[in-house]
Parts: sequence; structure tokens; C-alpha cells
Amino acid sequence: MKILWDLDGTILDTWPTLVEAFTVVAKKDLKYEEVLPHLKYGTAYDFYGVDKNKVTEFREIERTLPNDRKPLFPYVKDVLANADANVLVTHRNRRSTEELLEHWHLGQFFEEVICPADDGYSLKPDIHAYKYLHGRYGLDLVVGDQSTDLIPARKIGVQTCSFRETNEFADKTIYCYSEFPYK
Repeated sequence: MKILWDLDGTILDTWPTLVEAFTVVAKKDLKYEEVLPHLKYGTAYDFYGVDKNKVTEFREIERTLPNDRKPLFPYVKDVLANADANVLVTHRNRRSTEELLEHWHLGQFFEEVICPADDGYSLKPDIHAYKYLHGRYGLDLVVGDQSTDLIPARKIGVQTCSFRETNEFADKTIYCYSEFPYK
């Protein structure tokens, strides 16, 4: 199986550090459970009145938080190891992505990694990075935790798997990689 992956919230449990970094940038005492949905759906900056020019600062703050606080989800390494090919599309910048892949010894599992801002692609749900990777690798599946990960897959005709979130764009939803049904 040839799989396109999202990174944050799909391979690594980074939402806690992403929320923490956002609260620092927002300079507000915000509750995790209140910020999380807004951050996931791209509405946090508008909802909390934070200047969108602070995205770079937000990313840098999150990048500097210890990588041990951004753990692998259980069994995900087993799925990566058993795939015929893995590729990655993440909204993180190249530096942050490479640091995380190195820290968790994941680089060996990926044929190609696309960081849209560094590689000349628009952010998901734009389909161009997915189309390129599908054309090059003949993808069988896209795994992600948000609609923005799954919508482009649907548009190019690739099966989708949502991780930890029920999603209208998912062909299948799993809550732990021990449930991974694809071989």
C-alpha cells in the first residue's frame, strides 16, 4: 500500500504543543479544549483577534518546544514500516519537519516530504501537491486527522482514512493504528 500522510495530529500528537504556542502568541489565558477546534479548523486567529502575521512566530514557538512533548501515536511506526511507500504533506516548514522526523527516527520511512511553503505548493486543501505525489507514486490511501487532509484525496480519487475524528470525507475512521485495516 502506498500512503500519503499528514504529520500533526496524524503521526505525531502535536496538538497540545500547537495550542500552547498559539496561547503564547495570542497573549491570552486560553483553555486547551476551547482553542483546539479553532486551531484545527483555521479559525483561531480570527476568533481570538490575533494578527495573522503572527503565524511565523507561532510556528517558531511551537518548533522550539521539546520534541519529546510531540509523541508518536502508538503503532503508527508499524503501519509506516509495513507500507510499500509513504509520502508526507505537512503545513510545517522544512526545518521543523526534518527536526521531528529525525528526533523520532521516521525519515527512513518516507520516499518524499512536501512542506508547501518551502516547496512551492499552496496549503491543503489545495490538490496540487497530492496530484503530484499521486502521479509519481500511485497512491492508494491518504491518512489525516482533518478535512483539509482528506478533501484533496477525494478530489483526485484516492481512498481516505481519518484518524481520531469522524469525518464526512473519510472512507474509514480509526482511533488507534492497531486498528489499521489496510495491507
